[in-house]
Amino acid sequence: MKFNKKIVEPCASFLYKVFRYALLIGISYVVLFPVIKMISSAFTPAVELYTEESGFLPSRATFENFKNAMFGERAYFNFLKYTKNTATIALLCTLLQVFSCSLVGYGLGRYNFKGNPIVYACVLFTIILPVQTAIIPLYYEYRWFDIFGIGKIIGLFTGEAFTVNILNNYMAFYVPALFGVGLNSGIYIFLFRQFFMSMPRDLEEAAKIDGCNPISIYLRIMIPNIKPVVVTVALLSVIYYWNDALLAGVFSLPGDDNLTLMVALEEMRERQGIGVSQLDAMRKQAEHYAIILTAVTPLMILFLIGQKFFVECMDRSGSKG
Repeated sequence: MKFNKKIVEPCASFLYKVFRYALLIGISYVVLFPVIKMISSAFTPAVELYTEESGFLPSRATFENFKNAMFGERAYFNFLKYTKNTATIALLCTLLQVFSCSLVGYGLGRYNFKGNPIVYACVLFTIILPVQTAIIPLYYEYRWFDIFGIGKIIGLFTGEAFTVNILNNYMAFYVPALFGVGLNSGIYIFLFRQFFMSMPRDLEEAAKIDGCNPISIYLRIMIPNIKPVVVTVALLSVIYYWNDALLAGVFSLPGDDNLTLMVALEEMRERQGIGVSQLDAMRKQAEHYAIILTAVTPLMILFLIGQKFFVECMDRSGSKG
């Protein structure tokens, strides 16, 4: 039995497109459903949130949840204060990480010094190792912080090692970021290394002919040509520090006014529903959705702005290495 190719091929192509789009729509629905439900619940009146009439979209949108939780006279979540604390940590740590990780990535990607593979293997190991396994050593290190062992040398003469407690202040985040061991620094070093390795050697050779030393090559030649990876690392760093609740909770700052957004959200979730009526619990849940939506909105805006650089960086970082 022979089939007419003029009929079979268009039908097969049409069925393939239908299957492909159906699969993509299904996956998108699974991924986006929690986000859409969160946005919908943030604008849903509390009395409607867990009733039989509650649907995918609210019958009437309201801003009462935002007002009652964060901006009204009875607001109990100091959103502006927590956002300021989080932004202070995230932005400065991002600047420090971009500097330190790009410098390490430049050294690993452009110089074949002795021990380069070992150092790179250690960087990869920090990516594999969960941060939870290092919480206790990090706490101990930051509680009695000794810069390059200088405090122990001083202790040989004074009888007691000179250490500094950098817990309960922003230095517990700034110092690791400055030395390239901040939150997820291993990933950023990897991205910088791969990006630097994809750049032609002719750039360095031409710069050396013009009299540039390695520092000048790094600052004047390399940095201006790695804008995609810089934006990508900055974007990822801000997101990770913005969403971090583990390290910010362990190395927490004293006082309720010094909490970060995610730590404050965790504390609010623990207190939610304790000793309140069912209606109050529903109201708190609706307000909780409003707070979460407001907290993640800056990250959504940042990703929309930097997604072009993110895609370019992911494309070029895997080209060589």
